[in-house]
Amino acid sequence: MKKITVPFKEVSDYTLEDFGGKRQNKTVCIVRYGAFGDIIQASSLFPQFKKEGYRVCVNVTEAGAELLKANPYVDELLIQKSNQICNTELTEYWEKMSPCFDKFVQLSESIEGTLLLNPERVIESKGEKYRVPASKGYYDSQEEIHKKCNVNYLEFTHEIAGVPFFHRPVYYPSQEEKKWARKQRKKIKSKHVVMISLSGSSVHKVWPWNDVMIASILKERKDVSFVTVGDETCKILEVGWEKEPRVITKSGEWTIGKTMAFLDHCSVVVGPETGVLNAASMKKIHKAVFLSHSSEENLTKYWSNTTSLTPENCPCYPCHKMHFGFSTCNRDEEIGGALCASNIDPRIVVSDIMRNL
Repeated sequence: MKKITVPFKEVSDYTLEDFGGKRQNKTVCIVRYGAFGDIIQASSLFPQFKKEGYRVCVNVTEAGAELLKANPYVDELLIQKSNQICNTELTEYWEKMSPCFDKFVQLSESIEGTLLLNPERVIESKGEKYRVPASKGYYDSQEEIHKKCNVNYLEFTHEIAGVPFFHRPVYYPSQEEKKWARKQRKKIKSKHVVMISLSGSSVHKVWPWNDVMIASILKERKDVSFVTVGDETCKILEVGWEKEPRVITKSGEWTIGKTMAFLDHCSVVVGPETGVLNAASMKKIHKAVFLSHSSEENLTKYWSNTTSLTPENCPCYPCHKMHFGFSTCNRDEEIGGALCASNIDPRIVVSDIMRNL
């Protein structure tokens, strides 16, 4: 797989050569920055473009490149830093890049801002802060927002790209990751392993009842171990389980690639709307996913072997909004978490996991 790193420059100074020049063979460039789940969803397009005779180049950040490094449908990665280009300059940047390719598909913020509405927010690039206005319709009624945004993300992505819909968002682990995952599984003696993806990229993607769920299942089943995963910030959610041998806490330790490779050795994966759950969407493993801002139509419509867990007594669900703090997200004052996440009953989750072990 060919890899090109885009150099740092003022946007006005970029030339075709900075992006690898005009491609000699029929090539599509798919632009997708976003979070891990966004990259996994975009991967559903790659086989379709290959069928149409395109070489596939993907313009991603360094984190996105890590997810695609072993994807057999990707011929080339065009890599940049996550905040290399300011949002206000992206249109000009893509105009500089697009002549290198026969087809150019821009997916960044295709879902965000359209089917997942953004509040007004401040971003930083090159040391400068910029205010991004709220998405059009952000303050419309809940009914109007749902009518507009209750569309399947993958169907919408394929429509933007102009290729037939085919549900195939897949993470392809490297041979090294596969070998590593097998070795890790041998260390765990329990018959069943349940992976818990602890948190997503927003405040509503944290389920506050994990401790209750873990304790209930450990008490009932002696043949189950848990593996908790997430980034470094999720370590606080693992406090208290360090001395329990059947709870293996790995937040901040496993890479996203290793985490996704380990899915093949689990009986169940549980968590909010994260890249890990998206990566598992086509796998045989049972999935219990906590929906927060997304509906079943949005996210899990085509997922196999999945229980979509939705909140009770939560009039704002599904809000179809991104939340970067509790200033825009309704909070359960007693529990402390987002109202939607707090109102997914742990008894229902425990029952679902037990049925699928």
